Parts: sequence; C-alpha cells; structure tokens
Amino acid sequence: MNERRVSVRTSGIRARDLVTVCGVLGPVMLFVYFGAPLFASSLNKVLYSANPTTAQVLAAGKRYHELLYAGVWLQATGALLSVVFFLALAELASDARSLARSVTQLGAAALVAVVLAEGVFTLTWATAAVNGPGASSRTSFDLMAAFIRAFPLIPAPAVYLSIGILLLHAHVLPGAFARLALALGVAFAICGVVGVMAPSATAPTAGLAGLQAFWIVFAAFAWRRTTRDGNPIMESD
Repeated sequence: MNERRVSVRTSGIRARDLVTVCGVLGPVMLFVYFGAPLFASSLNKVLYSANPTTAQVLAAGKRYHELLYAGVWLQATGALLSVVFFLALAELASDARSLARSVTQLGAAALVAVVLAEGVFTLTWATAAVNGPGASSRTSFDLMAAFIRAFPLIPAPAVYLSIGILLLHAHVLPGAFARLALALGVAFAICGVVGVMAPSATAPTAGLAGLQAFWIVFAAFAWRRTTRDGNPIMESD
C-alpha cells in the first residue's frame, strides 16, 4: 500500500514538472515567433501592412523563407505546449462535468487547428516564393493573413474566458490570474471583431499574443507552487 502511494505521488510530481515545462517552454517559443519579424524590417512591413504588393510578398517570402519555416515550427510547437498547460489547468480547476472545462477543450482544439492551417499557408507562401509560381505564393500569403485574423475571433476568447471563469471559482492560482485571463479574453474578442471590420488591424492581435506568453509563464510557475505539495486531483489517476 505504501509502495503504491509513493508510486502515485511520484507520478503526480512528474506530471507537475512536465506541465510546468510545457507552460514555460511553449510561451517562450511563441514569444520568439512573434518577436522575430521585428528584427527583419522588410518582413515586418509585409506582415503588418494593410495591403502589400505582390512584389513585396514574393520578395519577403524568398528572402526570409528559412526564417518562415522556422517560425512555423516555433508557432505550432509552442501552441501545442501551451494547450497542454491550458488543459492541465482546466483539469485542476474543475470537475469533468464543468461546462467551462468543455469550452476550454473546444477552444484549445480550435486554437491548434487555426495554428496548423496558418502554418500550412505560411509554408506554401515561402516555398512558392522560392520555387514558383508567384500566384500561389500571393494566394497563400492572403490566406495566412486571414487565419491571423481568425485566431482572436473564436479560439483565444474561448480559451481565456473559460479559463478565467474556472480560476475565479477554483482558486488554484492567485485571483489576479483569473482577472487577467478574463481581460485577455475580452481584449482578444474585441480584436477579433475589429479584425473583421478592418483587416489591416493585425498589430494589436500580435501584441496581445505577446502578452499572453507572459501570462502563461507566470501562471505555470504559480501553478507549480500550488501543486508542489501534491494535489489530489493530479494524483488520483
């Protein structure tokens, strides 16, 4: 019996460490992904321009194709690791029948789908810019930009609003995290509406994406402190 309790506790500690790593490494990768264009002025202008010319799109895709390839990997992997942290946090903060937990899971699935779709079009943009045809590169860029606008429309608000509601009632993290999650959810929703009405307004979404990285990292460290002594929810399986 004692051996089983030790085994369960060890398993819980390993799960806690793994989730903490996901909650730190994922946002760091996303922060690098969103920050990289700031050091490539011509790429930054194309990404956040209201209507870049086809020549600018092709030139940026050809010049920065390797950076774009790396960016797709960083975004996809960082998003997946962050989603693992969201799901673990939702599990800790709710029971299996919680509606907010189900919404978190739905939002997380939509988030991963949007990121993967955006990544496919980014890869096509860069590849077609190098190898041709140019029309495919331009079309892929336009579709990629559309998915950037889709991120704050549904996935981000669904995740942060539901997580904020869960944290308000569960108190597994300091109350500031719940309020900040709700604020992020509302801000993302506003950006989503604005993005539909004004397609060029993508910079605020990128800024919020950077802020969310800090929220996840600090939440991961706070979560680790919360579960440091062994939380029964994490050890019950």
